[in-house]
Amino acid sequence: MPTLTGDPKQHDPATLGGTLTGSCLCGSIQVTIKDDELWSKRRGHLCHCANCRKVSGSYVASNLNIEEDKTSIDDKQGTLKVFADHETGSGKPVDRYFCSNCGW
Repeated sequence: MPTLTGDPKQHDPATLGGTLTGSCLCGSIQVTIKDDELWSKRRGHLCHCANCRKVSGSYVASNLNIEEDKTSIDDKQGTLKVFADHETGSGKPVDRYFCSNCGW
């Protein structure tokens, strides 16, 4: 995938492909999303609740809702941990996953 800069709307979604991969800072955990509608289907949202702001380190957290069967998580060193956050603005619990080695 080419390095992209600038306004995302300036890039043709067809050139971006249907796969997105990311990792924690230390590389122990790798997440891959495979979805042909990755760039065309709306399913994200921005959350301004206090806990989302805290975990993102910003005034807003960007969240993406992807079907489980379209994602894979490779936890090479068994460092994936989960925190069940029950103090959300919506009142619905949110599982917050992170690497116990690097914190991301």
